[in-house]
Amino acid sequence: MQKNPRLSSIIDHLLRQQKRYVSANLAVGELVLFDDEQIHAQWRDTSLAQTRLTIRRVPALQQCMACFNKYHPARAEVSCPQCGSVGAKVIAGEEFYLEAVEEKNE
Repeated sequence: MQKNPRLSSIIDHLLRQQKRYVSANLAVGELVLFDDEQIHAQWRDTSLAQTRLTIRRVPALQQCMACFNKYHPARAEVSCPQCGSVGAKVIAGEEFYLEAVEEKNE
């Protein structure tokens, strides 16, 4: 199984805290190539397996560098739907971060 290095970093960070968690919430951009099942599988292979993992997918948003139109890239389109120009800045959709954790009260 290929591991996501950003998820490995998040897991390492949580394990270094030496706390026990009830749940963890990740924000993962739509353009991240790892699907939810791959993320869950990597999570289950750690000592955090008993911690409930929730994934919130962040929709992709791009901005055309010619006409500045903002759009959701449908089917991995590479041209602006307004002007047809190729070349866009990714505004959202590449995120991968820990949004929140809930610690166990012991």
